[in-house]
Amino acid sequence: MYDKAAVLLTELVRGHAFASGVRRTAYVATVSFLRTNDEHPSVAHDPRILTGIREGFYTVEETKDWLRGNAVRQFTRT
Repeated sequence: MYDKAAVLLTELVRGHAFASGVRRTAYVATVSFLRTNDEHPSVAHDPRILTGIREGFYTVEETKDWLRGNAVRQFTRT
C-alpha cells in the first residue's frame, strides 16, 4: 500500500492541481488513503520533504520510506 501512496503523493505534489495548498492537500490525501486502507502512517506534515518531492529531489522509493516513518536524506536545493 505504501508503494501506491508514494506514487499518489508524488503525482499530486508535482501535478500542481491547485493554485495554492498543493503540498498540504497532497499530504492529507495520501494519509487519508493509507488510513482508509488500514495503514497507520506516523509521519508528520513536513513542508521541506514535500518541497523536495515536488522538485524531484526524492525518488518514489525514498518517499515511500518517509511515509513509513523512516529517515530520509535532508533536502537541499542544488
